[in-house]
Amino acid sequence: MGRQQAIQDSATVLGFKKNPFRPIEESMSPTPLPPPALLDETLRQLQRPRRYARLFARELEEGFQQARLPLRMARYCEAVLLGTVLYDAFLGADYLCIRPQFAMSVVLRMAVNTPLALIAFFAISRVGRGVREVLFASSAIPATATVLYLYRGSGELMGAAQVTLILMMLFAANALRPDFRYACAAIPLLALGNSLYLATSPDLQLPMAVLYIGLGWATAGLALRACYGLEHEERVAYLLRLRNEAQNAELAKINTELAHISLIDTLTGIPNRRSFNNQFRAAWDRSLRRKQQLAVLMMDVDHFKALNDRFGHAYGDTVLSLVARALGDTLRAECDMVARYGGEEFIALLPNQPLANAQAIAERLCAAVREIVLPPPQPGAEVRVTISIGVAATLPTAKSRAAELLRAADVALYKAKAQGRNRVFPALA
Repeated sequence: MGRQQAIQDSATVLGFKKNPFRPIEESMSPTPLPPPALLDETLRQLQRPRRYARLFARELEEGFQQARLPLRMARYCEAVLLGTVLYDAFLGADYLCIRPQFAMSVVLRMAVNTPLALIAFFAISRVGRGVREVLFASSAIPATATVLYLYRGSGELMGAAQVTLILMMLFAANALRPDFRYACAAIPLLALGNSLYLATSPDLQLPMAVLYIGLGWATAGLALRACYGLEHEERVAYLLRLRNEAQNAELAKINTELAHISLIDTLTGIPNRRSFNNQFRAAWDRSLRRKQQLAVLMMDVDHFKALNDRFGHAYGDTVLSLVARALGDTLRAECDMVARYGGEEFIALLPNQPLANAQAIAERLCAAVREIVLPPPQPGAEVRVTISIGVAATLPTAKSRAAELLRAADVALYKAKAQGRNRVFPALA
């Protein structure tokens, strides 16, 4: 896990994520999650035994190629640099084995293949997808062809060249990580070129030529199997990650909905008591920091029990919903809050409002409720609804308690009801 993170960090350092010269297709902008049905079906198909790592549907394939690109390029550059160093280090072996051709070896290794590797290193992040895949698949071909050319001659030297061919094929499959489709062209091309090279060599006996040709094709098969296995694992891992992201997104959506439901009164559609308690604590702390007044209105629907008993609970629910709507429409939507406190009780939170302003707001709320036109519970019956409001306000201090403000509003509400209801009673907390 640490090495993978290091490679991803190196991708950023090398400029693969913020390179202004890269094609638009490699901008690495996030792609939306595919439909869950498509994701599940593709994963099910891919996990079947002996299933080829075939291309996904278009929307999935584009996302897969985009997601794996930074890591692939970082691995490629790491492999090219390491491979170039090791490749040039074999100049010492060339000096010992092919001293008459050592000068040619220096030219081919240092002046031809090393610059080609550096060009590929810097070009990989700037070319289009097709050219990039060709670089992934064919970068080992020039170096391999050079070794085969230098080590032509005796059977011993050609045997050493075959070892290099085997190493290059395995290096191409496991380090350069070409796309399997491109590898199916590049690696057999290496094996075919080597077969023609061996078959036309006059200095190699037929049994040894057959042996080397067989080894070359066997290595090509193993290299292709490695490419297939690596890509197959990548595709399965990508689908599993997408499915996990889709499940997490769905779970987050459900949790958000549950959290919303837990804070909303299902009957009236306004915040419930739990939501008010959360907002009240936050408003108290904020008023304490800013040294601002905080007011609370405790409200109760007058004679609601009698109305509920006479006309039924369904009609009582309609009354509560209409009262809640009137209260919410009258308050300042951007900062004030009204909640259902329980039963026929409502409560309002008024930040940065002194007692006089809170009392004026309470009067408007009383008037708004009086103006509600209730549907007739039965033909010829006319019902009016009113509320009583207790008002309390305070300037929070380090020594005061939030519960005292609520208690003062509740006492004020009791006095408003005791004085005849349908009125506002202020009390300084």
